[in-house]
Amino acid sequence: MNILALWEHALDHINATARDPAALLAEWRSDHPSKWTDRELLAEYGWVVGSCGLTPHVMLKKWEALGGAFRGWNPAAVAEEPIAVRTAALAVMKSPRKWDAVIAFAEDLARHPGQMQRLAARPLPEVLAWMRTLPWVGENNCYHMARNLGWDCVVKTGPVVRLAAYLEMSAEDLCGRIAAETGERVRTVDLGLWYWGHEVGDAAMKEMASLFRLL
Repeated sequence: MNILALWEHALDHINATARDPAALLAEWRSDHPSKWTDRELLAEYGWVVGSCGLTPHVMLKKWEALGGAFRGWNPAAVAEEPIAVRTAALAVMKSPRKWDAVIAFAEDLARHPGQMQRLAARPLPEVLAWMRTLPWVGENNCYHMARNLGWDCVVKTGPVVRLAAYLEMSAEDLCGRIAAETGERVRTVDLGLWYWGHEVGDAAMKEMASLFRLL
């Protein structure tokens, strides 16, 4: 199995399709939890909660409007007008239990500011354990939330997991092997493979992987 050729193909796809591939890859490589604030923490929680039961394509269509409803994901602004925020969010997507959870989280962040910086100073296992306690997160979504906020971990669901299973390995092994051989961060590999798989679909991704199996 030529695993490096598989990664190079994913990079080729990113370079051919992303609006600014160099900037995108630079962002994936440089992101670190210490760069983010409670605003990004709330936004990522909102994405994870809102995405439950939806495809990324559907969520993306609603994301800008949800950002407006949640006052640009500013915890203090949400906490000041929770009823108005709830009404605006329900106008975008009728999921009252989801938005009640996000509002409650925003209110907690407003009461205890600096949570993202406190998390950034803790080891990943402790961060994941804390994230698992949040409503709508649990065992799988905590990895998605942590990876998107800059931690080096691999998401437990989605195209990378399915690709790895097709190659008879775990997603952690697949991303870890590529990272070790290329010097990339694990999260960069996971994001790159996810981008490729999300864009082309499982069938095309597995077809290409089957070709590299022979090399």
